[in-house]
Amino acid sequence: MSQINLKVQSLNKHYGARAALTNVSLNAYAGEVIAVLGKNGAGKTTLINSILGMHNYEAQYLEILGTQLNSQHRPLTIRQRVGVMMQLGTLNANLTVAEQLDLFCSYYPSGTTPEILLTEFGLTGIAQQRFGKLSGGQRQQVLFAIAVAGNPDLLFLDEPTVGMDVEARHLLWQQIKQRRQQGCALVLTTHYIEEAERLADRVAVLRNGQIIAQGSVNEVTADHDSLESAYLKLIREPIHA
Repeated sequence: MSQINLKVQSLNKHYGARAALTNVSLNAYAGEVIAVLGKNGAGKTTLINSILGMHNYEAQYLEILGTQLNSQHRPLTIRQRVGVMMQLGTLNANLTVAEQLDLFCSYYPSGTTPEILLTEFGLTGIAQQRFGKLSGGQRQQVLFAIAVAGNPDLLFLDEPTVGMDVEARHLLWQQIKQRRQQGCALVLTTHYIEEAERLADRVAVLRNGQIIAQGSVNEVTADHDSLESAYLKLIREPIHA
């Protein structure tokens, strides 16, 4: 069994009296992609924010990269080994792409360089463009490049290919596969079922803040002809008391 880079047991999150996450448990192993699927409002982004310590939460156990965490505090030694690309991420609109990458690479003593990121992500042609002038797809490419600036061992990708054209999406998929091959553990949320089928080793389906199915793609689709049909059945099934 591969090394566990993320271990979550019975994580709960409430907004007042409303339960946003209930008894959520999942692992992310080195060298794998786990895709978290669910409708808007299912709790996918809330789960990532809770793991990252951006929300108050309760958990029976939470471990990131071998360190057990009992509060929202995330030590610098952990933060420098975790990459994050959030769905609604944004940057200073007036800085150029090259300036953004130079800034974020400076945060990681053992990370990569702006030049490498510009080349790997096909950003050389827009290096001197200001972030605020980029298309939605170009912004997503820059945000992904920033997420891996520190060569993370654990990477969270929240709807990473929203707004991307087909070519850009395939380039990002190749980058995800490359990170997996390098031993990174990736937690991916996506509404594109094809994306999950192409990239994920395991899938967790989240509905109303609860994981209702989890396993390898083959396990989740065992009684179905595709991941899409399995997913649709799971999210439409009546909830039994």
